[in-house]
Amino acid sequence: MKDSEKIISQTIQYIEQHLEEDLNLNDIAKFTGYSKFHLNRIFSEYVGCTLYQYIMKRRLTKAAKLLVYSDIPIAQIALEANYESQQAFTLAFRRLYLKTPQSYRDNRVFVPVQMKYGIGLKEQKIYANTLYYINHYNKKEMKAA
Repeated sequence: MKDSEKIISQTIQYIEQHLEEDLNLNDIAKFTGYSKFHLNRIFSEYVGCTLYQYIMKRRLTKAAKLLVYSDIPIAQIALEANYESQQAFTLAFRRLYLKTPQSYRDNRVFVPVQMKYGIGLKEQKIYANTLYYINHYNKKEMKAA
Protein backbone atom coordinates (compact mmCIF):
# COMPACT_ATOMS: atom_id res chain seq x y z
CA MET A 1 0.00 0.00 0.00
CA LYS A 2 1.39 3.41 -0.96
CA ASP A 3 1.93 6.06 1.69
CA SER A 4 -0.91 8.17 0.30
CA GLU A 5 -3.30 5.23 0.40
CA LYS A 6 -2.26 4.49 3.98
CA ILE A 7 -2.94 8.11 4.96
CA ILE A 8 -6.37 8.05 3.33
CA SER A 9 -7.22 4.70 4.91
CA GLN A 10 -6.24 5.96 8.38
CA THR A 11 -8.14 9.20 7.81
CA ILE A 12 -11.32 7.37 6.76
CA GLN A 13 -11.05 5.08 9.77
CA TYR A 14 -10.64 8.08 12.08
CA ILE A 15 -13.59 9.89 10.51
CA GLU A 16 -15.84 6.84 10.76
CA GLN A 17 -14.96 6.36 14.43
CA HIS A 18 -15.66 10.02 15.25
CA LEU A 19 -18.50 10.80 12.83
CA GLU A 20 -20.94 11.69 15.62
CA GLU A 21 -18.42 14.08 17.18
CA ASP A 22 -17.41 17.59 16.19
CA LEU A 23 -14.80 16.81 13.53
CA ASN A 24 -12.60 19.51 12.07
CA LEU A 25 -9.74 19.52 9.62
CA ASN A 26 -7.17 20.58 12.23
CA ASP A 27 -7.92 17.58 14.47
CA ILE A 28 -7.87 15.14 11.57
CA ALA A 29 -4.60 16.57 10.27
CA LYS A 30 -3.09 16.37 13.76
CA PHE A 31 -4.12 12.70 13.97
CA THR A 32 -2.44 11.87 10.65
CA GLY A 33 0.64 14.00 11.27
CA TYR A 34 0.27 15.88 7.97
CA SER A 35 -0.61 19.49 7.27
CA LYS A 36 -4.29 20.12 6.71
CA PHE A 37 -3.56 21.44 3.22
CA HIS A 38 -1.56 18.37 2.19
CA LEU A 39 -4.08 16.00 3.75
CA ASN A 40 -7.07 17.67 2.09
CA ARG A 41 -5.30 17.67 -1.30
CA ILE A 42 -4.46 13.95 -1.08
CA PHE A 43 -7.93 13.13 0.24
CA SER A 44 -9.64 15.03 -2.58
CA GLU A 45 -7.44 13.33 -5.14
CA TYR A 46 -8.30 9.81 -3.92
CA VAL A 47 -11.87 10.19 -2.73
CA GLY A 48 -13.14 12.81 -5.16
CA CYS A 49 -14.33 15.34 -2.60
CA THR A 50 -12.90 17.38 0.25
CA LEU A 51 -12.79 16.08 3.81
CA TYR A 52 -15.59 18.44 4.78
CA GLN A 53 -17.80 17.25 1.92
CA TYR A 54 -17.11 13.61 2.75
CA ILE A 55 -17.99 14.09 6.43
CA MET A 56 -21.16 16.00 5.57
CA LYS A 57 -22.27 13.40 3.01
CA ARG A 58 -21.54 10.51 5.40
CA ARG A 59 -23.55 12.17 8.18
CA LEU A 60 -26.46 12.91 5.89
CA THR A 61 -26.38 9.38 4.46
CA LYS A 62 -26.61 7.95 7.97
CA ALA A 63 -29.43 10.39 8.72
CA ALA A 64 -31.27 9.31 5.56
CA LYS A 65 -31.01 5.69 6.71
CA LEU A 66 -32.46 6.63 10.10
CA LEU A 67 -35.28 8.54 8.42
CA VAL A 68 -36.32 5.49 6.44
CA TYR A 69 -35.69 2.70 8.94
CA SER A 70 -36.65 4.32 12.25
CA ASP A 71 -39.31 6.48 13.83
CA ILE A 72 -36.77 8.72 15.58
CA PRO A 73 -37.97 12.34 15.42
CA ILE A 74 -36.30 14.43 12.75
CA ALA A 75 -35.04 16.93 15.35
CA GLN A 76 -33.20 14.12 17.15
CA ILE A 77 -31.74 12.80 13.89
CA ALA A 78 -30.53 16.33 13.15
CA LEU A 79 -28.68 16.43 16.48
CA GLU A 80 -27.22 12.96 15.92
CA ALA A 81 -26.00 14.13 12.50
CA ASN A 82 -24.15 16.91 14.35
CA TYR A 83 -26.37 19.80 13.23
CA GLU A 84 -27.18 22.52 15.74
CA SER A 85 -30.78 22.88 14.61
CA GLN A 86 -33.41 21.03 12.65
CA GLN A 87 -33.53 23.96 10.24
CA ALA A 88 -29.80 23.71 9.43
CA PHE A 89 -30.17 19.95 9.01
CA THR A 90 -33.18 20.36 6.70
CA LEU A 91 -31.32 22.85 4.50
CA ALA A 92 -28.27 20.59 4.18
CA PHE A 93 -30.40 17.49 3.65
CA ARG A 94 -32.49 19.19 0.98
CA ARG A 95 -29.35 20.42 -0.80
CA LEU A 96 -27.97 16.88 -1.00
CA TYR A 97 -31.11 14.76 -1.44
CA LEU A 98 -33.32 17.37 -3.14
CA LYS A 99 -36.09 16.51 -0.70
CA THR A 100 -36.93 17.59 2.79
CA PRO A 101 -36.24 15.01 5.51
CA GLN A 102 -39.99 14.52 6.01
CA SER A 103 -40.58 13.95 2.31
CA TYR A 104 -37.66 11.51 2.20
CA ARG A 105 -39.08 9.65 5.21
CA ASP A 106 -42.52 9.48 3.61
CA ASN A 107 -41.05 7.83 0.47
CA ARG A 108 -39.50 5.03 2.59
CA VAL A 109 -36.72 4.42 0.06
CA PHE A 110 -33.12 4.64 1.29
CA VAL A 111 -30.50 5.52 -1.32
CA PRO A 112 -27.03 6.11 0.13
CA VAL A 113 -25.25 9.14 -1.28
CA GLN A 114 -21.87 8.55 0.36
CA MET A 115 -20.87 5.06 1.36
CA LYS A 116 -17.75 4.56 3.46
CA TYR A 117 -14.87 4.98 1.03
CA GLY A 118 -12.42 2.12 0.76
CA ILE A 119 -8.96 2.26 -0.80
CA GLY A 120 -8.86 0.15 -3.91
CA LEU A 121 -12.62 0.43 -4.26
CA LYS A 122 -12.90 3.32 -6.69
CA GLU A 123 -15.85 1.42 -8.15
CA GLN A 124 -17.61 2.18 -4.87
CA LYS A 125 -17.39 5.90 -5.64
CA ILE A 126 -18.85 5.30 -9.10
CA TYR A 127 -21.63 3.19 -7.56
CA ALA A 128 -22.46 5.86 -4.97
CA ASN A 129 -22.50 8.59 -7.63
CA THR A 130 -24.76 6.46 -9.84
CA LEU A 131 -27.19 5.96 -6.96
CA TYR A 132 -27.12 9.68 -6.30
CA TYR A 133 -28.16 10.51 -9.86
CA ILE A 134 -30.82 7.79 -9.92
CA ASN A 135 -32.28 9.26 -6.74
CA HIS A 136 -32.38 12.75 -8.26
CA TYR A 137 -33.63 12.07 -11.77
CA ASN A 138 -36.82 14.04 -11.28
CA LYS A 139 -35.95 17.58 -10.19
CA LYS A 140 -39.41 18.81 -11.19
CA GLU A 141 -40.84 16.89 -8.26
CA MET A 142 -38.61 18.88 -5.91
CA LYS A 143 -39.62 22.22 -7.41
CA ALA A 144 -43.26 21.31 -6.90
CA ALA A 145 -42.69 20.54 -3.20
